[in-house]
Amino acid sequence: MKKTRFFYEINYFLIVLLGWLLLFHKAAEVNRAREKEGWKTWTGCVLGIAGAGGIESGMTVGMQNTGSAEATENDDLPEIAESGDERLSTLSGKIRVLLMDSGYQSYYHSSVTLNLNGADYEYTPDSPELSQGELVLGGGEAGITITSIERQESPPVYYGTLEIQNTPQGLLLINELPLETYLEGVVPSEMPASYESQALMAQAVCARTYAVCQMEEGSLQEEYGADVDDSVNFQVYGNIAPTDKTSQAVRETSGQIMCQDGKPVTAYYFSTSSGRTSTDEIWGGTSSSYLKSVECEFDQNAPWSSWKVTIPWTVLEERTRNLTGSESLESIQVVKKSESGAVTGLQITTEKEAVQLEGEYEIREFLSPQGQTITEKDGSTVTGGSLLPSSYFQLKANKGGCVEITGGGFGHGVGMSQTAANEMAKEGYSWQEILEYFFRDITLDRYE
Repeated sequence: MKKTRFFYEINYFLIVLLGWLLLFHKAAEVNRAREKEGWKTWTGCVLGIAGAGGIESGMTVGMQNTGSAEATENDDLPEIAESGDERLSTLSGKIRVLLMDSGYQSYYHSSVTLNLNGADYEYTPDSPELSQGELVLGGGEAGITITSIERQESPPVYYGTLEIQNTPQGLLLINELPLETYLEGVVPSEMPASYESQALMAQAVCARTYAVCQMEEGSLQEEYGADVDDSVNFQVYGNIAPTDKTSQAVRETSGQIMCQDGKPVTAYYFSTSSGRTSTDEIWGGTSSSYLKSVECEFDQNAPWSSWKVTIPWTVLEERTRNLTGSESLESIQVVKKSESGAVTGLQITTEKEAVQLEGEYEIREFLSPQGQTITEKDGSTVTGGSLLPSSYFQLKANKGGCVEITGGGFGHGVGMSQTAANEMAKEGYSWQEILEYFFRDITLDRYE
């Protein structure tokens, strides 16, 4: 039979195809061998890029601990976070969270100990892994447990990636993760998981909206390369572990944020009102139109709806000395209130001068009931903290004796009362109706 040109062309094509298949097979074998034997070289190259100009988007690095600690169970290396990992995929982008130390006192850590893939690691500023200035770890589905950070439910577990940055002041820890996963760590830390589902959903939308605002404003970006921290400075994150109920509240409102004129609002919230909410005028500046002051009777029976505390004169005299340098305190009086009734001006008079404190936080800090007994509406007592429960109060000053303070509410009083939201949910209000009650002229939009 005569062999045609077509016959030879087909054979040539098959031979070339077979050659390519053999090459691909060999390349795959080499790649698997490199994954097993050449990890340190590969990660070293990526960390060099990170130290010079930041990790590229989508690059997540796991690195073996070779000097600062030994794995307690095995010598397995921290694994790379897979880009297809469900916990790392979201329609809403990612947020960068700066993790504070155990007492929420500092952004800088002297060292960090963590558990990753069942192995324990420790890093200090002298660790060779940090010689390039930055180490990025991917936790995968199990997350990264940081054992050197104490929270209400310790130790906290963080998903996404953990960046450890070596600075002259100490180690900075930044957790980068999907926004929706972040919210699963915020909602139970900011509102009790026992609250009604509709209240938790309203909380999730507030938390998401607030986070998006911070991501756009970037107040921590220039100095720290983060969007928020994990404390009350922004929103508490990772203090209490998620539950099925709190995570469901996040999922059922996925992507929903509050907007006005197409822009996300600053969705403040607080614990309990004194019977009326505040506008943000209590912090000075121009009030935002969506932050309305509303009558709030839903939480009128809550323990924190009214309270009283007595502060020794000597305690306030010491604070006055630290504030003004004066040795004596002559009088303390309220000189200004907001339209809603919050104290926005407190005058402190010494033998030399009169000093006026302005602003909700500054006033609550000066009148801190730290270590004093606070009696709540239901007669229960708690030990006071670093801030007066709220700026809704009246005081009676007895020079040389004590200052009696009677007030109501817990928190700054701006935006949504969480206690009221829960009571509204019990009465059948939806999460949308709860938000519309506390925020004026808003629309619900989806953040993509």
